[in-house]
Amino acid sequence: MKSTNFQKWAIIILTIVLAFYLHFSGILKELIRLTGDFGIIGILISGIFFGYAFTAAPATASLISYTNYFNPLVISFIGATGTMIGDLLLFNFFKKGLPKEINTIIKKTKINKLKKSKFKWLLPGIAGFIIASPLPDEVGVSLLSVNKFDTKTFMLLTFILNFIGLLIITTIAWLI
Repeated sequence: MKSTNFQKWAIIILTIVLAFYLHFSGILKELIRLTGDFGIIGILISGIFFGYAFTAAPATASLISYTNYFNPLVISFIGATGTMIGDLLLFNFFKKGLPKEINTIIKKTKINKLKKSKFKWLLPGIAGFIIASPLPDEVGVSLLSVNKFDTKTFMLLTFILNFIGLLIITTIAWLI
């Protein structure tokens, strides 16, 4: 079943409203704090939240708190698996088709020109940098989905990049 443009916008707007509500009500912060009691499952759940703009900070704090109980390699592996799952949800949403208005914006910006130039290899590089950094993954994921990235390659790339990012964060926390 193909989603209409209205349905896509409704989903985007509802998720933004829900994210604001969960963030400002404190529910999300409490939920992520509670993951500390769940061990490896908590790391996986925190990893899922690690890639999203409104949940990155509490999820990072949760993952750092696990350095008291787990090796940074374990936290990074499980956390990156969770982040890959969260990023895959976004990737599939964007890959199935962005609302027409967003496609119009992309076509009118330098992103579309870059996509068609000899420097098109820069898009995955920019996206990869964003995904590996502490910045929210949404922008990087959307760049890869617009670039018609293969799903399996995307999964491997996002796992590796988030693993490296989490390993750096958790190792620093572990050493301190």
